[in-house]
Amino acid sequence: MAALLPLGLSALLLFAGFHYHITLLLLLLCVLLVAVKLGQLPGILTATVSLVCFNYFFTAPQFTLLMDHGEDILAAAVFFLVAIMIGHQTQQLRKRTEDEAEVQKALQLSQIEKEREVLRTSLMSSLSHDLKTPLVTMIGATSSLIELKQSLTEADKQALLESVMSEAQRLERYIQNLLDMTRLGYGDLSIDRQKISIEDVLQVLRTRILKTYSDAQLILRCPLKLPDIEVHPALIEQALYNLTENAVKFSPSGEAVLISCHADDQWLVIDIIDKGPGIAEELRDNAFDFFDTLGRGDQHQAGEGLGLAIAKGMIAAQGGKLLILDPLNMEPGTCMRVMLPLSESSEHV
Repeated sequence: MAALLPLGLSALLLFAGFHYHITLLLLLLCVLLVAVKLGQLPGILTATVSLVCFNYFFTAPQFTLLMDHGEDILAAAVFFLVAIMIGHQTQQLRKRTEDEAEVQKALQLSQIEKEREVLRTSLMSSLSHDLKTPLVTMIGATSSLIELKQSLTEADKQALLESVMSEAQRLERYIQNLLDMTRLGYGDLSIDRQKISIEDVLQVLRTRILKTYSDAQLILRCPLKLPDIEVHPALIEQALYNLTENAVKFSPSGEAVLISCHADDQWLVIDIIDKGPGIAEELRDNAFDFFDTLGRGDQHQAGEGLGLAIAKGMIAAQGGKLLILDPLNMEPGTCMRVMLPLSESSEHV
């Protein structure tokens, strides 16, 4: 098909009566377009067909494959040489572009693997404390029920049972985070992206939070229409859940957690804002590293820090960013900003 292009162009130029110098330039442009689009060999083939067409239609004696004038022979030779050079340079450019794309892809994969390795290493450093603490509480409560059941009042028994239930729920949440972290750390969690609406994700998020924390107050503040994002739905939902759960845990009783969204030309931005104690600026750089517990030592809850580390890994795996900011109104608290890249096909409505 590419070889027919110069033939059709030559017939059109012959009919239009163009000077043969203009014809050579236009045929050369034809060779350039084919070489850029299809590669070096199709470009050379197009150059050969173009040269034959030029000889047949435009040089004397016309409508033969002979050339009587030396300047025509020289023009044809220069044309073919330039066409060969264009094909070669185009092939080099294509190869360089492909190499750069491969390098960029390798860098992205390397960054994702680095994030996964940090997550896995952090997980190992947290296992001892965060798994042991709820188990110790559960064992102590059940031992008291077994050994002291005759002397315990019904209120005492109820309190111990509630303690066991609370710690079991904490342990269940931690184990779920543990499974997510392990899958991220070993690369078993495939990044199967789908185009989704962030409004749908946030509604599911609200339902999950209120199911676990029935007294939580969540305020969703998003424009009616936001561009879709191309992400792994389960990963993004879990990342936002971990961040919102932390915000709910550290918000004072009766204070609402605000989730607001907006978009620009490149990013969909989700801010999760609480009115808790906040995170000191000097601690923010390490807040996601090695299950950092923000200076609380052994007083942190099971899984605290783990949820942040998982959220960061899940968001980074989508090409996104997770930032810790101060609330815009300068009140006490923390703003966790999630930035997710918009796909090229996303449009503002």
